[in-house]
Amino acid sequence: MKKKLIALVCALALAVGLVGCSLSTPDSVGTIGNVDISSGLYLLAQFDAYQTAADLASDDQDATKVSSFLKATITVDDATGETAVVSDYVAQKTLENLESYAAIETRFDELGGVLTLDEETQADSYASQLMEQNGDLYKANGIGLDTLKRFERILIKSNDLLEMCYGTDGETPVSDAELTSHLEDEMVYIRYVVVPLYNTSTFAFADDAQRTQMLELAQTAAESCNAAIPDGASAQTSAFSAAVAAALPDIYAVLDGEPSSDASSLSTALLGSDNIDSTFSEEGTADVVRALKPGEAAAVQYSSYGLMMLVRLDPLDADTLDSLRAQALSDMKSGELQDSLQSYGAQLPHALDSAAMKKMPASKIKNKQ
Repeated sequence: MKKKLIALVCALALAVGLVGCSLSTPDSVGTIGNVDISSGLYLLAQFDAYQTAADLASDDQDATKVSSFLKATITVDDATGETAVVSDYVAQKTLENLESYAAIETRFDELGGVLTLDEETQADSYASQLMEQNGDLYKANGIGLDTLKRFERILIKSNDLLEMCYGTDGETPVSDAELTSHLEDEMVYIRYVVVPLYNTSTFAFADDAQRTQMLELAQTAAESCNAAIPDGASAQTSAFSAAVAAALPDIYAVLDGEPSSDASSLSTALLGSDNIDSTFSEEGTADVVRALKPGEAAAVQYSSYGLMMLVRLDPLDADTLDSLRAQALSDMKSGELQDSLQSYGAQLPHALDSAAMKKMPASKIKNKQ
C-alpha cells in the first residue's frame, strides 16, 4: 500500500511539473508583419493599456484592484458617452499598442532608418532610468530591462519617422510655406513670467478677493504695455519686461510677500494647440491667449496655483524657421503620423499566438508596488 501511495505522489508531482512547464511564459507571442512580438513587449503593451484604462476610472472605481476593475465599465469618450468593459478595452488597446510598435519598426526599416550610436545610448539610458524608478513594478509584471530598451528604441524611431516622412528630405516633405503658416496661425510663441497665487515664504494661498486683486494688478500692467506697442521683437520684450518688473512688487504685496531677485526673468515657450489647452486650464484662458496678436500682452490665471503675465511674439521675428522647424513639424504632423502608423499596423499580417497570450492574462497585472 505504501509503495502505491509513493508512486501516486510521484505521478502527481510529475504531472504538476509538466503543467508548470506548459504554463511557463513563452519567449514570443508571434509576429505582426515581420516584427517579432516578444512576451516582454506584449506584457508592456498590456500594462500600458491597463494604465490607459485606469486613467479613465471614475472616483468610485479602484484600479489597483485589478480583478474587479477588469469587470467594471468605464466611459471612453465623454463627448459621445461611449462606454466599454475594462477587460475588452484593455485587450483592444493592447493589440493597438502592438500594431503601433510593429508599424514603427517596419516603416523605419522601409525608409532606410538606422539608429545612431548616440540614439541607442540615449535609449539605454532612458530604459535604465525607468528601471531604477519603477523596477519592482516592472519586474512584478514580467517586464525586464531588455524590453524597456527595445521600447525606448521604438520611441526614438517614431520620433525619427516624423522627419523621415515629412521633413525637408522626407517621403512627403512639408514645404517651408506650409510650416510657416502653421507656426503663425496654429501655434503661439510667448515670453512670460509666472506669479504664484501663494506667499512663497508661508505658502498661504490667496483667497478669492486676493486672487482677483492680484489678477487686476497684472492685467493693468499688461494693458499699459499694450498702450504703446513698440516695433520689433526685442523692443516688445523689453517693454513687457519693464512692465512686469514694475508691477510685481505690488502684486506680491497683496499676500504680504515680495518678489525674488529673479522673479521678473522671462521664459519662452512655443505652444501648439494641445499645449495651449493643457497649460491654460482655467476656463476661457486658452481662448484669451489664442486671440492675442503678436506684440500684445495679457495676464491670466492659468491654473489654481498661479497667474501668468505674457506677451505673444511673431515666432519668426524672435527666431528662425530652422531653429523652430522640429517643434513646428511635430505639432503639425505628429497626429497624422500616429494615425497613419496605427492604420498601417492594423493592415500588416497578424500571426499572434492566442494560446501564448492566454498564459499572460490581464488579470495577473500588478498595479501597485
